[in-house]
Amino acid sequence: MTQVYCDIVPQANGWCFLSEEGQSAVYPSYRLAVEAARDRSASQVSVQKVTVLRQQDLRGRMQEIAGIAQAWGPDGTTGMGGRA
Repeated sequence: MTQVYCDIVPQANGWCFLSEEGQSAVYPSYRLAVEAARDRSASQVSVQKVTVLRQQDLRGRMQEIAGIAQAWGPDGTTGMGGRA
């Protein structure tokens, strides 16, 4: 199965994601950018591809964020006492 990467990156005025199609619109928060990336990947489901959401750590390495992205509940809370 082929992995397709979708990277969440900071911009001067918010956050965006980079995918095969290019750069997304800029979102005012990290959470909104992750949700938009998840929605985009869900709408492009393929048997041959799996989308991996990533973000850059402080050392410049790309880290998978699927666990972080799934931590947000439908009501907008993290379920972790307000901590992400």
